[in-house]
Amino acid sequence: MYYDICIIGAGIVGSLIARQLSKYKVKIAVIERHVDVSMDATGANSGIVHAGYDAKPGTKKAKFNVSGCNMMPGLCDNLSVKFKKTGSFVLAFDQEGEEVLQKLYDSGIKNGVTDMAIVDKDFILKREPYVNPLVTKALYAKNAGIVSPYKLNIAAMDNAVMNGVKFLRETEVTGIEKEDGLFHISTEITGDICSISKLDRIKEEDRTDITAKIVINCAGAHADEISRMAGDDSFNIIPRRGEYILFDKTEGSRINTVLFQTPTEKGKGILVTPTVDGNLMIGPDATVADHKDDKCTNSENLDYVFKTASQTYTRLNIRKSITVFAGIRATPDTSDFIIEESKKCGNFINVAGIESPGLTAAPAIAVYVEDIVKSLMEMKEKAKDQYTMKVRHDKPFSEMTNEEKEAACKSDELCRKIICRCETVSEREIVSAIYAPCGARTVDGVKRRTRAGMGRCQGGFCAPHVMRILSEHTGIAVNKIAKADADSCILGRHSRD
Repeated sequence: MYYDICIIGAGIVGSLIARQLSKYKVKIAVIERHVDVSMDATGANSGIVHAGYDAKPGTKKAKFNVSGCNMMPGLCDNLSVKFKKTGSFVLAFDQEGEEVLQKLYDSGIKNGVTDMAIVDKDFILKREPYVNPLVTKALYAKNAGIVSPYKLNIAAMDNAVMNGVKFLRETEVTGIEKEDGLFHISTEITGDICSISKLDRIKEEDRTDITAKIVINCAGAHADEISRMAGDDSFNIIPRRGEYILFDKTEGSRINTVLFQTPTEKGKGILVTPTVDGNLMIGPDATVADHKDDKCTNSENLDYVFKTASQTYTRLNIRKSITVFAGIRATPDTSDFIIEESKKCGNFINVAGIESPGLTAAPAIAVYVEDIVKSLMEMKEKAKDQYTMKVRHDKPFSEMTNEEKEAACKSDELCRKIICRCETVSEREIVSAIYAPCGARTVDGVKRRTRAGMGRCQGGFCAPHVMRILSEHTGIAVNKIAKADADSCILGRHSRD
């Protein structure tokens, strides 16, 4: 199958690039080795929208961080994704820490960050009374905020698919050759969820016989491997694992602002943050992973995360934790984002090494890559009625007023069936998630879209019901329904007919 543009990787960067390019009259495919978007770095992300003071002035990180932060509220509004402008504190507890704050402030000024100030202890404790009272000063950045990274990722890909982009799930790139100006991309089907779902109509040749004029490499931790397939070995990716602890919603209401410690050479340190859905989260640490898909958690690392976060925030209660998880950061050996046409392979665009603040920078990166693509091929914009840059969703049942809930239940019987009691998720919401443009095909896919399974019991009650609904609507047998990828089936066999 011929495509004008192939994007490899469906994380937040790849999905926003696909969305940005979907307004043009070009044939686009996004190739993703997993069954869903947001299953690597984006899915295990702190969700912080960084103001941009800590990136080294003059770098791509600094440029795209600041512009991306400014773009984020409008983007989230267009995609119907929650964004909260919480502000952030970088906390200092001694003279040495205060000197770091001044350096960060000066860096922020050079980067063009606005609404920053170094504030005193009284200002901090008035806003965050449970911060360690030994704090002396903090850098306050008013423009920082929080977002759900996976919901933003999903909405971006939904929007791209609505505009005609083809999403090739469970398709891993195994080789790239260039001949007569075209890339020939060899792939391997990594699972059978798509092939056995009655909702997925992509033919095998669409996924296994691919040629493209332009390739955009957004493969995250594996971006260096994809680049080498195209003959460019100019960079390497170092996988750094970061581990998190997520707390119950009872804890989220105690904090209003993203809390950082002073950064080190390994990163921004252990943070304490509310989430847009009302939980409290701490992490991540930073350790070099043995391999690029090593997302296992470690008790010693989690102990370190908890003890370090407790130095910032005095009300942490480990008994209120509901889950732990880890993600891999794609740290480049270049010390900066790599966003450029390859110098060794024309029409091959590397968008690699997008570690923190990659989520914040992603909207600006997408626009920048759009300009690169326009310099390489003629791009004619579709008529205004042939594409949209907005996605609209029904209001979550849990957020409806009592009157709205009564009206919804009267008009739709599925709204009466509450599948997830912890998060008050109705069957209608789960069915809608399955039939969305980039619909859920797994239990985790439903969870990321609806929050069914994200509550205190972590799916202990609702998971079997979610599996039943997935099976009924996709045609996949219950014992083939997967938690995440195709090799994570929850049932080994039917327990009864």
